[in-house]
Amino acid sequence: MRIAIIGTGYVGLVTGACFAGHGHQVFCFDIDKRKINALQEGEVSIFETGLKELVNEGKRRKTLIFTSSIKDALEKAELIFICVGTPAKEDGSADLQYVLAAATEIGKYLANDTVVVLKSTVPVGTEKLILEKLNQPSPPQKSK
Repeated sequence: MRIAIIGTGYVGLVTGACFAGHGHQVFCFDIDKRKINALQEGEVSIFETGLKELVNEGKRRKTLIFTSSIKDALEKAELIFICVGTPAKEDGSADLQYVLAAATEIGKYLANDTVVVLKSTVPVGTEKLILEKLNQPSPPQKSK
């Protein structure tokens, strides 16, 4: 399966490395080109037992690819994980700008049969905003 991971922080990198370790072709995208360059060089700044070895094995087997090109990451993806940060605003609410920006970009390349998974921590109801950004119809509402 071809998988795209949007965001290479703790959640995205570990998710991508694990899927690649199971033989899936995984494209990990991040807007931070320095982070992508470091990962391409085998530098893993996150400590998780066995992660560096898993990342390097995925790179060696060419099942784990790091890119700063959203188009390259999303082309032909069958499964897309949004794993971007949702920092707290001053009022304590979640800042959804990165999640919504990721969904907008995904919407440009989304195929009809692609599954999008939101792994970022978001408040209830965010899926409606995501669907709008993906240019997808909202699911039908259940009548009461």
